[in-house]
Amino acid sequence: MTWYQEWFGEEYLELYSHRDENEARQQVSFFRDQFAKVEGRILDLACGTGRHMQELFAAAYRPVGCDLSYTLLRTGVKDYGAMPVARADMRSLPFCNGTFAGLVNFFTSFGYFSTEDENLGVVHEMARVLDKGAVFLFDYLNVHRELDKLVQRETRQTPTGSVAIERWFDPFDRSFNKRMTIGQKRYLERVRGYDLDEISVMFTSSSLSIRDAFGDFDGSPFSRSSPRLILVGSKLS
Repeated sequence: MTWYQEWFGEEYLELYSHRDENEARQQVSFFRDQFAKVEGRILDLACGTGRHMQELFAAAYRPVGCDLSYTLLRTGVKDYGAMPVARADMRSLPFCNGTFAGLVNFFTSFGYFSTEDENLGVVHEMARVLDKGAVFLFDYLNVHRELDKLVQRETRQTPTGSVAIERWFDPFDRSFNKRMTIGQKRYLERVRGYDLDEISVMFTSSSLSIRDAFGDFDGSPFSRSSPRLILVGSKLS
């Protein structure tokens, strides 16, 4: 079983419980500032529990969610009620070509796979399900800041106990790795680190045009020291 099949469950929700509705509201507000009204459905790729979907609904958008984790999707239905979601792998999305007028991908939900072709395949799938002229928001880590600010060890407190966290960067496959020890259990997060130039090439190859690169959801321009890498743009053809 791969790390992303094991990790996105109850323990994940505990560790990231600070990622709440207020944060989602700020991020959806940023999307609205960038694109205003979007005619058609918006795909929330790797939607998790659907907290961004709730804010998209509240802003009069028509979101559809997609996530691999049954636990996260089930938790979202329990917390928010029935939502239009699909359980699927982002490498093979269960939607027809040109289905969506927009796409959002929040909280570094990219770079999970072991080969370059698989990660590039995710970008191709994003483009495939977008209609011509459809807009996108892609929220990813900033490789430069992550390397500069890497905290190798820390302990966090969650509602159910402490979590020991170890982090390291693997130069062989250029991945950022995080190991969480929770009681007798151990989990791993692994994300391939792509810089802006690399992602730009991937997007361009899929006819995804990047209009702007931001460094945070406050609208600041992207730089090497930015907390995030947030790309907005549209599909050309």
